[in-house]
Amino acid sequence: MNVLTYREWSETCTSLHLVLQMMGKTKLAAMVPQPEWGHVVLLLEPDGFSTGLVSTESGEFEVRLSVESAEVHAASSSGLRASFSLGEAASTSERYRRFQEMLDQIGHPLPIDPMPQEMSIATPFDKMVDRAPFDTESARKALRQFLFAHNALGRFSSAFRGKRTPPSLYWGTFDLTTTLFSGEPLPFDPAASIVERAAFDEELMEFGFWPGDERTDEPSFFALAYPFVDGEPPKRPAIRGARFDRDSGEFLLSLKEALRSDDPIDTVVRFCRDAFGSVMARRPWSRLDWFASPLLVPELARSQSGSPSPFGAHGDGRSDTAR
Repeated sequence: MNVLTYREWSETCTSLHLVLQMMGKTKLAAMVPQPEWGHVVLLLEPDGFSTGLVSTESGEFEVRLSVESAEVHAASSSGLRASFSLGEAASTSERYRRFQEMLDQIGHPLPIDPMPQEMSIATPFDKMVDRAPFDTESARKALRQFLFAHNALGRFSSAFRGKRTPPSLYWGTFDLTTTLFSGEPLPFDPAASIVERAAFDEELMEFGFWPGDERTDEPSFFALAYPFVDGEPPKRPAIRGARFDRDSGEFLLSLKEALRSDDPIDTVVRFCRDAFGSVMARRPWSRLDWFASPLLVPELARSQSGSPSPFGAHGDGRSDTAR
């Protein structure tokens, strides 16, 4: 897999991001609220992204964006279907109009806030009349990167026994993230925005993949703890190419560095374990021994016998050192 930097697909990235925001805002308008915005995340699919099942008083429906065909599809439980082409709708305003028509055609018209969220763009969807390119081949390359990240992040978080979210797309910040929670309440600053207060209301650690932006060209994996890590972590990242950014409080590993290793998936998993172990050494969670204990699956139990915790918080850590 060749790395697709943000600069190489920036226009298509923005076009894709905006349509995914329309899908996410549809869930926001229809779904019953869940903690940490769990009701609005988007799901990764083999050929693109999906809202998953959206339930309303009038029935159920789903919206899917197929990167492979460059189309957006909607289907309702009543059997109605509708779609439109991203290529034919050349501006964001046109895509927004067709998106709304599509929902109406399947019997689920939903008014949504047309203002982009957590983006540098301050123009509503219906006012973006300039051409918004969508290069299918670039989008396909980006999807392969997201699928790789989904595999790695899911493998890392799979054995965690506590509350966690599976790898999901957060359409505001456009990152694919899995989150582990300690179970300890920890309300955020009451003066902060509702987005932040709902996202950070208990002790947690996020592990994700982000395709980059205007300031950071390299797609990267990140690990972010809340409470945020101030200053330097207890130990430097042990994975080759990984670093800790003091300004953001994040552990970072570029996709390029991960792909340089003999086993890129394993490298990302070890990066996540190493970051988790570093945070636990600084502020250990109260039920960590239980959260990190092996699953009661015979094959897994045998393979983990005598080995360090799958989350790198115990043991000598030799499995998490750089090659």
